[in-house]
Amino acid sequence: MAHWRAARPTCRHGHPFPDNLRIDTRGWAVCRTCERNTYTPAQPDEIAIERAIAGDPPPRLTPRERAAAIQQLSRHGYSARQIAERLRCTPRTVHRARTRTTA
Repeated sequence: MAHWRAARPTCRHGHPFPDNLRIDTRGWAVCRTCERNTYTPAQPDEIAIERAIAGDPPPRLTPRERAAAIQQLSRHGYSARQIAERLRCTPRTVHRARTRTTA
């Protein structure tokens, strides 16, 4: 994430990062000072995605990382149940992520 900070040293309103940077529960970078909808998406961790695809996911995947892993496993022909077992989530989560990426 260091490259993101270098590319964007302030939020939209000019508050300096990383002093005011906070990552919320959805994995978004949020400016603590303005706390408005100045969300900038955090970059997904490619290594976490690769580990999840291999069947050894980290303890917590962000929604974006999970969706990327689901998309790649779907391209390889895995069923929702197989993907859910691999990512340690429910088949319903897999179906919802598939719906969001195709919509």
